[in-house]
Amino acid sequence: LQLGTALAVMVQTQTQLFLAFLEDGYPLEDLKQLNLEGFDWSCRAGDGRTLLVVRIHKALEDATAFADALSAIEWLIHSGASIEQECTGGHSTWFWAQKPEVPHVTVDCKGHNTISYVRTLQQKMREHLSEWKVQEGFLVRVMKTIAVASGQRAAGPRVSVHEGITELWVKSLAAKHSHDLTIETADGLVTAHAHFLKTASSVVTAMLESPMKEGKAQRIEVKDTSSKAVSLFMEILYTCSAQAEPDHETALGALDLAHRWQVEVVVEILIDLLAGTHLLTGMITDESFVAITEEAVLKGLERLKTAAQRFGAESQKVQADLKADRLPAAVAQLFHGSKPSKPSESTPKRRRM
Repeated sequence: LQLGTALAVMVQTQTQLFLAFLEDGYPLEDLKQLNLEGFDWSCRAGDGRTLLVVRIHKALEDATAFADALSAIEWLIHSGASIEQECTGGHSTWFWAQKPEVPHVTVDCKGHNTISYVRTLQQKMREHLSEWKVQEGFLVRVMKTIAVASGQRAAGPRVSVHEGITELWVKSLAAKHSHDLTIETADGLVTAHAHFLKTASSVVTAMLESPMKEGKAQRIEVKDTSSKAVSLFMEILYTCSAQAEPDHETALGALDLAHRWQVEVVVEILIDLLAGTHLLTGMITDESFVAITEEAVLKGLERLKTAAQRFGAESQKVQADLKADRLPAAVAQLFHGSKPSKPSESTPKRRRM
């Protein structure tokens, strides 16, 4: 009981500190330094405003900090702050002290979510746009940031897990003497617990419970997939982490297997790994762009396609290849106005996903 009370007090203190930092417009790097273990991203400020509304309101006070504010808004969304959450109170007011003739801009926040709050602000500022042009322009960028961040946000809720629990999962994966399923890969064997994989995949269940050779021998062939890719798939399935830093080819091989076996949770984690999140930098580079983008298009992975589009729009190499018609058709078609081209030929700390 005492431990639970102490933890509750600690979380409450961190929440108060975080809200104070947010309301005062502290830089994003300062926010990241706080201990946010177990933080409730649906909490509100004392007046009822949501986390995103608080940050947007404060950002409008200082045009020199717009860039950091946009990064903070993106980080908040990726961390779990919801753009749909409504304010239960509070208000926002702006005015020019040196221009009393300019009407105040006031928004009653109650009932507004992030988007309706921003849109209401824009409408009121546009009534006197010559006075609020810089601030309204920032709000346009806020809307774009929200659109991109919402599209990239990792699918499914995330929960904190004690490191000791993760280590138990690691030991279970490493207990090869208890493994009863063998997977034949392109370059070696990988083993696992049949019941665990069957629980995760109805496709594997069908194979192992059939009268075919897979079911009789408890052995599955995936000769088109490397042992590194299968091992990465297993490591993520068991532990939601990876001991080593995989390359993009290994990650794509694991993604293909997870997609083939219909293990959606592993598919989503690998998309996070490839596309990047607020915690992971992602694997899309000039060199890996085509391979990752083709997989995203072929498998209909919208978050990964969005990440690839964003990277491609900013990459000089990709844009040059696009203009020179050197990109595969599926990749080129991601960019509006592009012409299709010919298809291509065919114990360190664990990385938490």
